Amino acid sequence: MGKNKEVEDKDVKKDEKIETKNEKVKESKKEEKIENKKEAVKEAKKEKKAEIKEEKKLDVKEEKALVKKVKKTANNDTKIIMGIVIGVILIAFAIFGFYFYKVNIDYVVSYDGGTVTKADYKVYYAMFAQMLTYYGYPESEIPDQIAQKAALDGILSKAAKEAGVEISQEDKDEIEAVFSNEENLDSFRSQGIDIARVKKLYYNDYLITAYMEKLENEATDEQILEYIKSYSGSEDIDLYEYNTQHILFKLTDSNGDELDDAGKAEVKAKAEQVLQRAKSGEDFAALVEEFSEDTGTKEDAGRYAFCDNGTTMEEFVKAAKTLNDGEIYNGLVETSAGYHIIKLESKVENGRLKNSSEREEYVNKLINDLSDSKNIQVDVDGLNALIKEITGVDPSEQEEEEDTTTDTDTTTEEGTDTNTETDNTTQE
Repeated sequence: MGKNKEVEDKDVKKDEKIETKNEKVKESKKEEKIENKKEAVKEAKKEKKAEIKEEKKLDVKEEKALVKKVKKTANNDTKIIMGIVIGVILIAFAIFGFYFYKVNIDYVVSYDGGTVTKADYKVYYAMFAQMLTYYGYPESEIPDQIAQKAALDGILSKAAKEAGVEISQEDKDEIEAVFSNEENLDSFRSQGIDIARVKKLYYNDYLITAYMEKLENEATDEQILEYIKSYSGSEDIDLYEYNTQHILFKLTDSNGDELDDAGKAEVKAKAEQVLQRAKSGEDFAALVEEFSEDTGTKEDAGRYAFCDNGTTMEEFVKAAKTLNDGEIYNGLVETSAGYHIIKLESKVENGRLKNSSEREEYVNKLINDLSDSKNIQVDVDGLNALIKEITGVDPSEQEEEEDTTTDTDTTTEEGTDTNTETDNTTQE
């Protein structure tokens, strides 16, 4: 019994051992199955990931191709748009360039170193045409006179700048006062005058004046003497400056008409009475203020300085040159202006070399020489077209009319001379 129980126990243990082993095998298979499943899942994920990656690569490639295509299309569109924009800009520049050329470059006068544009010429014409008409210039000559002045101003303003000339602050203030006045500006506008251009004209005018004054002041006595000799044609030159005072009695009425004999006699009698008062010692300046009809010198006690250079009336010069300082000429001196009472205040040795009129004439010669050297050329056809644009009148036609009028006037004058000769013969 004991033995059988022991056998049974062994069998039970054996069964338990087998069962345990089976359990372990079963557990091992289960784990292996699980592991295989994990591996399958892992491999599936890996394959899916690879597939997604490949698809992504394809998407990126397609996206790049699409972007490239879009960019290409955009570039083409941009090129087209830019072409249109550039075309518009070029047209705008062409229009602006044409206008700028017509206004600022297209010229009617040229000279070495510069031009006078049509726009500048219009300003000059508006400023000076009426003045030249007032001074008696024929209408057909006025356009060319203005063209020459505009060119000369350009030449001189450039020379002034090269010489370092600047206008004074006082002059600048005067100019600015003109252009800060609304009435002046309205006047310019009403005449169609470009404000900026006319202001430039003012500045150039002041600059040129300052330049001429500089040339006058810097000219040496030797230069002035050589100039005097060049136009006098003689080495025997009177270099004195004569400083006189004078009282003038005119031989014309208030309308400028010559007095008759009775009127002249009355004026002469009055002048002789004043002469006696002056010679008796009365204050000469007071007599000038009371009696002189020379408006140009009356405000300065009748003072008149001259040199014997042919610019002063010969009778006046001859009388003054006989006097010593402080003397009054013994009689009345008759000139085309009337009767003069002359007193010599002083005469200055070599004063002619300092005389302002001599120096002005010298500078004028320098300017003329400079002008001649710059080869001023007027575009006659262009100028005539511009004048027609400004005035509505063709200058060439106007010139023909003036020539016809001149011929008619000459014929009339010849007829008058014939009639006069006939009258004289009859009287004889």
